[in-house]
Amino acid sequence: MPTIILDGKAGYIGDDLTLGRCDLITRLGRKDLILELVDEDGVPCEWVNLVKLPQSVTELLETGRVVGVIDGHRELGIVNPARGEESDNGVVNYAT
Repeated sequence: MPTIILDGKAGYIGDDLTLGRCDLITRLGRKDLILELVDEDGVPCEWVNLVKLPQSVTELLETGRVVGVIDGHRELGIVNPARGEESDNGVVNYAT
């Protein structure tokens, strides 16, 4: 499985958090992946923004492939993120 490594040793994502929403946003000249992390009640509390993903990774995500995200000792699987495009005024319009 293709994998993104945030940090091979110390984790950025808290052990008590799980993956909530996941967005692949097209911005001017790049694509960013935003991971929303939620607590045990499902309340969003942290976000990880992976800026300017390589084209090979975005192509995998856009075709429905699972991409792993390793953070310390944790691994999350990302698949079918919500897709949006940022307009000139900064508003993100999502595909329907």
